Amino acid sequence: MTEAQPAGVHTVDALLEVDGISKRFAGIQALGGDRGLTVDIGRGAFVGLIGPNGAGKSTMFNLLSGVLPADSGTVIFDGKDITTATSHERAEHGIGRTFQTPRTFESLTVLENVVVGATSPGEQLRSAFGRSWRRHEAGLVDHARDILGQVGLADREAEPVTDLSGGELRMLGVARQLIRRPTLLLLDEPTAGVHPLLQDRLAELLVELHSGGMTLVVVEHNLHFLLAIAEHILVLTQGRLLAQGPPADIRGDPAVISAYLGEDHAA
Repeated sequence: MTEAQPAGVHTVDALLEVDGISKRFAGIQALGGDRGLTVDIGRGAFVGLIGPNGAGKSTMFNLLSGVLPADSGTVIFDGKDITTATSHERAEHGIGRTFQTPRTFESLTVLENVVVGATSPGEQLRSAFGRSWRRHEAGLVDHARDILGQVGLADREAEPVTDLSGGELRMLGVARQLIRRPTLLLLDEPTAGVHPLLQDRLAELLVELHSGGMTLVVVEHNLHFLLAIAEHILVLTQGRLLAQGPPADIRGDPAVISAYLGEDHAA
């Protein structure tokens, strides 16, 4: 399995090639520095993206998923240049992404929230409120039920989404991406507000997805959760790549300990 490689080095089997991307907000460099950010994510890799608040993690996700345009650089996904592609087009190419603030259709049930995205990667309102999935085979609903079981929400499928806790909404957000069978899944703070039991279920699920060949990139402040399951770690600080490598190496990296981890996370 190919892991993320050192900055500036493009791998033979890279699924995602990020070359010199950068982003500024009101004159402040949020990501990339003078040369931009360059990194590859190998096909089938499980990568953790960590760093202090304001390091550029969510900005990076926004650029990769097409929520924001990059000021410079290129993004190649599965051999295709998607630098100018919209978020809907990137979803169609196979990039799934969750957000720090869960996104749902509050008028729909938990099950309907999962199903609605399967036939409309852009989650168009007409698909949600018109329930266009009704004309598709029943297998789609069965698949959605299987996914709800995977994320620990099987017994909540008929309830309105407004009945879910904050942690359950995050798990629903993961389910809403899995229904699309993405090639690359970007997860932004998936354990925030999630009950420890659901966190255990999420860890098991991510390991299962990785074992099945899905490429994962996870932003997470819960380092004990992430360092236990990710294979490769990228560390951002002030919009730049500070370090990368296996979790054991990152735990013992003096620069990472000083900038972010602290001595209690050292190996």
